[in-house]
Amino acid sequence: MAFREVRVYEVREVLRLWLDGEGLRSIERLSQVDRKTVRRYVAAAEELGLIRDGGGDQLGDAFVGAVVEVVRPHRSDGHGGAWRLLGDRHEPLHASGCGFKPRPGHNKRAGQGGMPAQPHTSRHRAGRSK
Repeated sequence: MAFREVRVYEVREVLRLWLDGEGLRSIERLSQVDRKTVRRYVAAAEELGLIRDGGGDQLGDAFVGAVVEVVRPHRSDGHGGAWRLLGDRHEPLHASGCGFKPRPGHNKRAGQGGMPAQPHTSRHRAGRSK
């Protein structure tokens, strides 16, 4: 499977399935989340005190948020490394009215014109957020 950000409601569903007695492979099949990812979220939940036969009322918003923070602490602001590469260029991109359009072969010219090398999608989101 390719990398895909797991949404919070999917984490809650993975943990709910685990509490219902499902195995890791069946949770993978039912939730469409990779088995290794399921294992990471279940292990983090157990570290935080989730008990398998404790019932679904353990899955409050604060608990699920804490599980997500344990599994992916490096993205607490919701943005990755390419976003941080843009740094002070967020405002000029945003001020341009989100008119950023990728040029053909923009990866060949990465680093030219003062733009750091990062994926197009990060540059595009930088112009749209805020």
